Amino acid sequence: MAGDHNPVVVLQHVPYEGHGYIADYMQDHGIAFEVVRLWERYTVPDVLRCSALVLMGGPMGVYEDFPSKNDELTLIRAAMGRMPMLGICLGSQLIAHALGARVFPNEKDGKPAKEIGYDTVQLTAAGSADRLFKGFERDVRVLQWHGDAFDLPRGASLLATSPLCRNQAFVYQNAYGLLFHLELTPAMVRGLAEVNREWTHEHFDLEEEKLAREAQDLAPLMKMQCYRLLDNLFGG
Repeated sequence: MAGDHNPVVVLQHVPYEGHGYIADYMQDHGIAFEVVRLWERYTVPDVLRCSALVLMGGPMGVYEDFPSKNDELTLIRAAMGRMPMLGICLGSQLIAHALGARVFPNEKDGKPAKEIGYDTVQLTAAGSADRLFKGFERDVRVLQWHGDAFDLPRGASLLATSPLCRNQAFVYQNAYGLLFHLELTPAMVRGLAEVNREWTHEHFDLEEEKLAREAQDLAPLMKMQCYRLLDNLFGG
């Protein structure tokens, strides 16, 4: 991958949900990458000129209209089976939707059920056996920042789960969707909490001081896990 002439293309939805440790990984490994800033005027990348596709998170819902949605779905379908693809949070929902799965607000007992903050997901047997999670324990510490969920796409394998939201990670051919984050630095987590303050206190009560403390304490683990996951995605 490091010697691949074509760049990894990163689709970023909003300024405050950047690529964090993913960018650090690319730079440390000499991997060329391009960031498409979808909130600005952008050009849809030519799928034949990409070596991999990474779709970042964002506050919008796949069931809503937003300017880049159809372009992204077209790109995902064109890239399917051609190259490694990783969708994070909103990115995972876009991949699931491109594969025909339903995306919807997560609920438990008829009430909105958000996952916000550091928590643990459990790898399934398929997840433990999948190359993406090679070297991971069964219980994986992650950052959750979502209120939406998706049905498992037809033909996909479920790789990780949590009690509040069953479908946490999946694989379909070359495409991986992760509902959770490993890539966010402490500064990015604090920025997310600031921008999303109203959302994190609606049907939820985020303890921001605890979040900031955990973000700092868990930063080495998050970076290590993000690097390991990308090593596995790109073939080491």
